[in-house]
Amino acid sequence: MEISISTRSRHLTGWTGLVRPFFSGDTMEAEKTKTEWAKFWSGMGFSVVPVHYVKKDGSCSCRMGKDCPSPGKHPAPSRWKAYQEKKADEHTLEMWFDGRFKDYNLGVVTGKISGNVFVVDVDIGEGKPGPDTLDDLQMANDDLPVTLEQITGSGGRHYFYRAPDNVEIITGKNTLGDGVDTRGEGGFVVVAPSNHKSGNEYVVHPMHQDIEESPVWLENLTRIDSHRIDGSSTIQSLTKDRWGDLVDGREGYMVQLLLGTIRTWWAQKGVLPSVDELVEDAWPTFQNKARARGSDLATDGRGIDLFKYKANYQLKRAKNNELRILHGIEPGSEEPKGMESDVVQLPEVGADAVQSPEQRRFRISDWGMDRYSGEAPEQEWLIENILPRRVPGLIAAIGGLGKSFILLDLAMKVAGGDQGMHRETALGGPVVHNGKVVFLGAEDSASSMHRRISNISGPNLRDRAMGNLFVVPMPDAGGPIAFIQNVMGQYSVTPAFADIRQQLMDIGEMALIIVDPLQAFAHADINTDPAAAQFWWTLMSELCVATGANVLIAHHMRKEGTFSIKKSMQAREAIRGTTALVDGARWVYGLWQMPENDEVVVAQRMDFEAGVGNCVMGGIVKVNDAADNSPRAFIRDESGLLVDRTMEVDGILEASAKLDRSQTHAIFHEINKRWHTDEPFSIATNTTRSLQAWMISEYGMPKRSARGYIQAWTDQKFIENAIHDAKKKSKGVKVIRTPDEPHSWGSRND
Repeated sequence: MEISISTRSRHLTGWTGLVRPFFSGDTMEAEKTKTEWAKFWSGMGFSVVPVHYVKKDGSCSCRMGKDCPSPGKHPAPSRWKAYQEKKADEHTLEMWFDGRFKDYNLGVVTGKISGNVFVVDVDIGEGKPGPDTLDDLQMANDDLPVTLEQITGSGGRHYFYRAPDNVEIITGKNTLGDGVDTRGEGGFVVVAPSNHKSGNEYVVHPMHQDIEESPVWLENLTRIDSHRIDGSSTIQSLTKDRWGDLVDGREGYMVQLLLGTIRTWWAQKGVLPSVDELVEDAWPTFQNKARARGSDLATDGRGIDLFKYKANYQLKRAKNNELRILHGIEPGSEEPKGMESDVVQLPEVGADAVQSPEQRRFRISDWGMDRYSGEAPEQEWLIENILPRRVPGLIAAIGGLGKSFILLDLAMKVAGGDQGMHRETALGGPVVHNGKVVFLGAEDSASSMHRRISNISGPNLRDRAMGNLFVVPMPDAGGPIAFIQNVMGQYSVTPAFADIRQQLMDIGEMALIIVDPLQAFAHADINTDPAAAQFWWTLMSELCVATGANVLIAHHMRKEGTFSIKKSMQAREAIRGTTALVDGARWVYGLWQMPENDEVVVAQRMDFEAGVGNCVMGGIVKVNDAADNSPRAFIRDESGLLVDRTMEVDGILEASAKLDRSQTHAIFHEINKRWHTDEPFSIATNTTRSLQAWMISEYGMPKRSARGYIQAWTDQKFIENAIHDAKKKSKGVKVIRTPDEPHSWGSRND
C-alpha cells in the first residue's frame, strides 16, 4: 500500500468573523472618513502614506491605468520613501486625505520608522499555498502569538509583529516559504479600508488590536542576516575575509553544505542520513569555514543548534521528495539500510499485476442496483444517536482537557456489557453496543492508566469489563510504534501495523479500537500533508471493515482561540492539521472550554471552582450519517472524569439569562444615571465603560444573553448610542424610554 505524493491540496481555515477596526472604543461606523482612518493607523504608531486605488472599471488610479501590474497596491506620492525616515504629521494627513488623496487607499510603512513593526504576509490562491506553509512553520516551531491581523482584499492574511530594536526584518517574497512573504525594513503594506481589484476591502480583526512582540524563532527566520527557509537562495552573497574564512552569507552556506551532504549520501549510499549522521558529516566543515563575529559561533547565533534545526528541516524536505537536487540521481548500489525491515511493500501495478478472476478481491458486476432493492437496513450505533458503528473517527481537544480520560471511560463502558434498562452513557448518549475493546495509549504509563481506571468507577464496571478490555500503555510495552511512515515521498504501512492488525483480528468480536494520540502512531507529516491524512484514513477505514469495530483517534486542537469557541464549526476549525485530516474522518467529536462567562455562572450555581478543564463543552463537529450534533456540557467530578451534566447546565444558563421587571428597571436607571455623568455606558464591548460587561458582572448573565438584551432594547428604541459630548464627539448609551414606560427620560441637561 504505497501512495506517491504528486500534488498537495491547499486549505484555508479560520478566516471568518472579521470586521473593520474600532475607533476610540466605539464600534466602527461606515461614515468614517479616510482622514479618520489615516489617524487611526498613525495612532497605532505607523508611518502612513497614500496608496493608489482601484477604479470601478478595475483600472489603477495611476497613470498606467489598466496596464498597471499592481493596481491599488503602490504608493501615490512619488517620493514616498521619504516617509521611511519621517512620519507624516496630523496636518499632512488632513491635507492628503481631505484633499488630493481623498479617495485613495491607505498604506503603512514597516520597519524602524513604525516602531520596528513588520508584517507576515500569507498569500492564498493559485500557486500560493500560504496557509499550508504557515501551518508547517508553526508545527515545526511554535504557534504564533495572537496579534493585530487583517484580511487582505484577495483573502490572504497580514499578521503584524514588533521586532526588537536591534533586529532588522527583511522585506521579500517567499521569505518564510511558498506563499509567505515578509514586509520589514524598507517595505509597506496596504491597510483597511483600502479597496482591491477583486472588489473586496481590507478588514481588521475586531478582537486583536494590540501588536505583539515577535517570537524569537520568527525573528531568526526573517532577520536581514538570515536566509530563505527553503534554501533556494541566500539573502546575502558569500563574503570571505583575507584568510578565506566565511564572514557573510553563513546561513546560506550552511544550507548549501547540508544539501550537498544529503546529495552525496543518496548518490553513494542509496539512503538518506539521519539528523545525527548529517550533522556529524557536515558540521566540522562549517565550523572550520565560518568565522565567528563574537567569541564563538554559538554566541554569534550560528552554532550547532541552528545547524541541527536546518539539518532536520532539509531532511524532512528530502523525505517528502521536495529536494530538486535529488531528482534524476540514481541511488547507490548498496542496499538501503533499514528500509527493507521498516516498510511493507505491496506489488507494483503493471501488466503482470493483472489478477485472474479467482484472485480478485471483488467483481464490480456483483454490485448492481439489485443489491440495494427493498427496505434499507437501520442505522447501527455504538452510542445511540451519537456514534455510528464501524466508522473511523477523531476526538480532538487541547492538551489537558480530558479527552484521554473520556476515551478510557468509553472503553470500559463498551467492554462492560449490556445492562439492559441501566445502560451506561458516554459522550451524551447511551452505549448500545458492546464487545471487546483495545486501547493503545502512547502518552501514559501503566501506573497512570491503573490510577485512571480505579478512579472511573467502582468494581462493578471493572469486573464487567474484565476479559473484554485491553489497555496497552506503549511506554511500558516496548515504546512507541508507527502505523504509517514516509520514506522518500512514499507513504507506507509498517510491519508494526500489520502485526497489530493481525492481533486485533485474532482477538475477534471487536467493538472499539482507540489510538491515543494520532501523532505518536504516524511517522509522517500527518498535520500538514493532505496525502498523509488521506493515506491514514484509508488505512483506518479498512481496519474498521476488517475488525467490525469503531476506530477512534485522539488528536489535538490548536490552543489559540479554543477558549472562545461558541459553535461546533469553530471547534472543527480549531483542530490541528489540514482540512483533509478532518474531512477524511467519518465522524469527529470536539471538546472545548466552556466560555468564561458561562463557566463562572455555572460554577457559582453548582458550587465548584471555575478553571480550565472543569467546565467543558463537547459535541459532534462532523458526521457522515444522521446523528445528534447538539452540544453537551461536561463537568469534571472529583475523580477527574468529565461527566455529562447538560440538563443541569442548560437550566442554570437559561435561568441566569432572564431579567425580571425590577432588574430591568434597575439597569435602565443605572444607564440614565451614567448618562448624566462624564462616564456614560459604552455600547462597545472592548472598553471599561461597556454596558454588556457591567450587566455580566452585576447580574451574572452569560455574555450572549446580555448582548441579546442590549440588541433587543436598541431595536425596540428603548436605548440608543447617542452623542454624549458634542465637543469631543464621544458617544454613550442613552435611555429613550423604559420597556414599561412610554415617556422619554430627557436629555443630558435635564
